[in-house]
Amino acid sequence: MLSFIRGLFDRKPGNEQVAKLLLQELQKLLPGEQLVLDLDKFLIRRADGGVIYLNNLYTDCCQALPAKRKEEITRFALAVASTGGDKPATVDEIQPRLLPILRRLGGVDLARIERGDLSKKLEDTMVWTPFSPTLGAAVAIDSDHAIAQVAPGDLERWGIGFEQAFEIATDNLRHKAAPTFFEFSPGLYVSNYRDFYDASRIFLPELAWQLPLSGDPVAMVPNRTSLLVCGASDVAALEQMITTARRVLREQSRPLSADMFRLHDKAWALWTPPGQAGALLATLQREEKAVDYNDQQEALIKAHEQAGIDVFVAKHNLLQRGFDGSLVSFAVLPKGLDTWLPEADLVFLLEAEGATPIIVRWADLMQHAGHLLERLPLIVPRWKVLGYPEGACLQQLRDLATTVETVQLQ
Repeated sequence: MLSFIRGLFDRKPGNEQVAKLLLQELQKLLPGEQLVLDLDKFLIRRADGGVIYLNNLYTDCCQALPAKRKEEITRFALAVASTGGDKPATVDEIQPRLLPILRRLGGVDLARIERGDLSKKLEDTMVWTPFSPTLGAAVAIDSDHAIAQVAPGDLERWGIGFEQAFEIATDNLRHKAAPTFFEFSPGLYVSNYRDFYDASRIFLPELAWQLPLSGDPVAMVPNRTSLLVCGASDVAALEQMITTARRVLREQSRPLSADMFRLHDKAWALWTPPGQAGALLATLQREEKAVDYNDQQEALIKAHEQAGIDVFVAKHNLLQRGFDGSLVSFAVLPKGLDTWLPEADLVFLLEAEGATPIIVRWADLMQHAGHLLERLPLIVPRWKVLGYPEGACLQQLRDLATTVETVQLQ
């Protein structure tokens, strides 16, 4: 009975309830600003065109004890109210507040789609450098309640380049706090800084070398508050790392990446372990890629509906092969529709509704029909289809047709 009563009070809050409570807090902190709640997209629009996304707050509220949810909303409101103010004018004023951050590039796509920024070059809207296929390294201005990413105009005003700003930010992080890791399970170490810069400490490779690991350091950064480290030779710890990363990505806020990195001297490089751990990692990475594509598809469909554009935004699908349990991604390219196509292992060419599709590998489609695909200005790759393959081009693809069971996964 006690557990039943506790369950009644521990139920997840409704997303509308959380959104309206935040709106009330923001109206207290920003009494002169017009704020508009959009429950359909689960965001709040600001008068200056800015957008406050609510998914991270909602996840934090669901994770928190009921008595602590109000604190989460207040903390989030303070962070929002702290952004957008005047930034220091000189590099000497800003230097102590610069810190490095990681950005999930799929999330950057969503923000650009929402703002209608796809016509602009990414470099004109954010200052960053690639860290992996799914992550970008950037610089932020830290304050008591908020983290604001440095914009292109900021660096120009301060008279410094990105590399110099990132070097200053990394050195600041190095002196911010003493190393804080705990052994989560045998051989697997998890950061415990509690300052929202845990993942950023992957930029400090000396921290990993200080841990008692079996083999070269290996790391994952599943969200902003998690840096996972183990040794490349510790098979059990590698598998536990991947299991832990999956749980963080599914259950916690501010997700980052399922990429795994191995440290050589002072440089991290993408790495896939051999054996079962490698298979587990491949599955997780395919699942995360599907999450990014699903979010992107939903955002594009809504943007096209608002603009009155008739485009088929193809879905990035996953299916599990029966003989080995591996995941295969596929997308459908129908004939006769203006299509925006995601990258996938396989493309199902559909000449008519109800017809048997021609299944081709993505590499074969690009080789023989690449002239019919135009890359869209999105970080998570998607292509505008200029025309359906015909004639000799279609015959070449027929000759190369494959099946889900026989396709070789990379």
